[in-house]
Amino acid sequence: MSSIEDKLVIKQIYINSLKDIKSSLTSVSRQLGFSLEYVNTSFESLIDKGSIEVDYQKNYHLTELGRKQISVILTGGTFDILHVGHLFTFNQSKLLGDVLVVIIATDKNVEKLKNHPPTNSQKDRAEIVEYVKGVDAALVGDETDYMTMIDIVNPDIIALGYDQKHDEKELYKAIAERGYPHVKIIRLQKHVSGKSTSRIVQEIIKHNYRE
Repeated sequence: MSSIEDKLVIKQIYINSLKDIKSSLTSVSRQLGFSLEYVNTSFESLIDKGSIEVDYQKNYHLTELGRKQISVILTGGTFDILHVGHLFTFNQSKLLGDVLVVIIATDKNVEKLKNHPPTNSQKDRAEIVEYVKGVDAALVGDETDYMTMIDIVNPDIIALGYDQKHDEKELYKAIAERGYPHVKIIRLQKHVSGKSTSRIVQEIIKHNYRE
C-alpha cells in the first residue's frame, strides 16, 4: 500500500474520531472502498510505524505521531442559507491542508449574534454542510466556549472568512494560552462579490417569493 493510501486511512480514522464512529477494519474498509485485506495490510504497516494503535475491541486510533501526519483545517460560521460564497470559503480552506472541519454556530449563538434565530436548525445546517464536497466533518459548536471545539479538533490551521469579525492577534493569544501555540491563523482574502446570506434574504423579500 502506498503512502498516499496510508494517509487516506489515517485521515479516515481521524474523521471517525470526531464523529464518534469506531474505526474498525470493517468500517474503514467500507468508508474508503478498499478491500478488507488491503486495509488490514495498511493497519499492520501503520502500527509498525507507530502511527496508529489498536484497542482490545479491535478499534484503531491515531497516535500522536499519526496525528502529525495529516494537516487539519478548521473554519466555522452560521451557514444558514448556503451560497457560492460559502462554497468558495470551503474550497479555499480545503486547499490549505488534508482535512477540513467546519464548526456550525449553535442556534442560540446565532440568535445572540444576529438578533434573530436561524432559518435552519443547527442540526440541519451541520448535515447540509457535511454534504458539501471537500468538507470532511461538520460539527455543531459549543454553546458557551468556542475553544472547546479547538480542543476537540486540535487543528493545525484556522481559516477565517474575509468578513468574519475576529481579531487575529486576540485569537492567537487565546489559542496559545489554551496550549496550541503551533496553530496558524489564515485570513481568506478573496471572496465572491455580492454574495451574502443577508443579501439573498433581502432579494427574497424584495421579490416576495413564496413556495
